[in-house]
Amino acid sequence: MSIGNVLLAVDHLEIGYAGQALCEPISLSLSPGTGLGIIGANGSGKSSLIRTVLGLQPAISGTVSFRGAALDEGSAGFRRDVAVQVTDGVFFEELTVAEHLEMVARGHGLQDWHGAVSRELEFFELQAVAEQQPRELSSGQRRKLLLAAALVRPAKLLILDEPEQRLDQRIRVRLYRRLAQLRQESVSILAVTHDSLMIRDCLESVLMLHSGEVRAVDAQSGALWLER
Repeated sequence: MSIGNVLLAVDHLEIGYAGQALCEPISLSLSPGTGLGIIGANGSGKSSLIRTVLGLQPAISGTVSFRGAALDEGSAGFRRDVAVQVTDGVFFEELTVAEHLEMVARGHGLQDWHGAVSRELEFFELQAVAEQQPRELSSGQRRKLLLAAALVRPAKLLILDEPEQRLDQRIRVRLYRRLAQLRQESVSILAVTHDSLMIRDCLESVLMLHSGEVRAVDAQSGALWLER
């Protein structure tokens, strides 16, 4: 793989708190259309890896680069090309569900932003709460809104932290089919997950964090590990 084809590169990244590493150094790379899952037990460092990659948590050592340059989460290029759903996502409490999606769609230059918002409301079955504010939603509806906000806009890379949480099986299946289609359109996916179905349906490889060790496996092996 040539460096010109690499979207995201993580090189010997140590993650943790107060200088204490959660696992051995992590290296990975994502090229267009790649789907990589991060799996492991609670506390193994999965979400810390995502937060460190996004610049939300300082690294102990190592580097993260995007399109060949040191990652700058505040840069216009990163914000244009990378869509993110994290478990502790925040909302503007004064905005309704539809207004949140409108803000994201219009902020990323969608001409048919109204159509894009309508499609996400329908896909995630949020039409009935479109005019409600986040504090009025159930935890499952808030998770759907976070995912809709990540998907309503164009992106080259999707970074998802346990997207399956609080979604029923029917919505999960639809979401995974959609993610698989996005990969066909050269969108890359980096996802923390506990769901073997997600690994099988829309990812191709897995990074497993276990007892401080980091091991790369194929999607089939990763799915089987989750089902143990």
